[in-house]
Amino acid sequence: MCFTSGPARGPDCGYSSRMPDDTPRHDCPDCGDPLAFTFHSTSGVGAHKRGDHYNTTPDTRHYACFACAKAWKQRLDGPLTPDVIGELTLFTCPDHSCGSPMTATTRPDDPAGIRLACRQGHGYRVTTSDGEVRLVADA
Repeated sequence: MCFTSGPARGPDCGYSSRMPDDTPRHDCPDCGDPLAFTFHSTSGVGAHKRGDHYNTTPDTRHYACFACAKAWKQRLDGPLTPDVIGELTLFTCPDHSCGSPMTATTRPDDPAGIRLACRQGHGYRVTTSDGEVRLVADA
C-alpha cells in the first residue's frame, strides 16, 4: 500500500484490480491515499424514506482507507461521506471482550495482505471474497 499522498504516489498505487468494473477509484478525503473498495449495499428503507421506494438494488459503495483508519461511502454518484458503520466494522476489534481501535500493522500493495491489530494484541488479516473485504482472525 502506498501510504503517501500527493504526486509522489506511483501509477501502480491503488486497488482497481480488486474493485468491480463499475466502481470508480477514489482517494481518501482526509489523507489522499487510494481507498480500498470494501462492499456494495442498498439504501433499503432509507431510500423509501427519501421517496425512492424500497430499494433492493445495490446503490451504495463502501470504501476503507487503511492508512488513516477511516471508512467512506458513496450513494449513487454522490460525494464520499463518512461511514460510521464501516469504521466500526473494519477498525474496531471484533473480539467481544475488547472493542479497542485497530490500526494497520502491515502495509502491502494489496488490501488482502493487510494485517490489523488492537492495543490488546488481537490480530486480524484482511481477506477478499467475491470482491468484498472481510476480517479473519490471525491464528
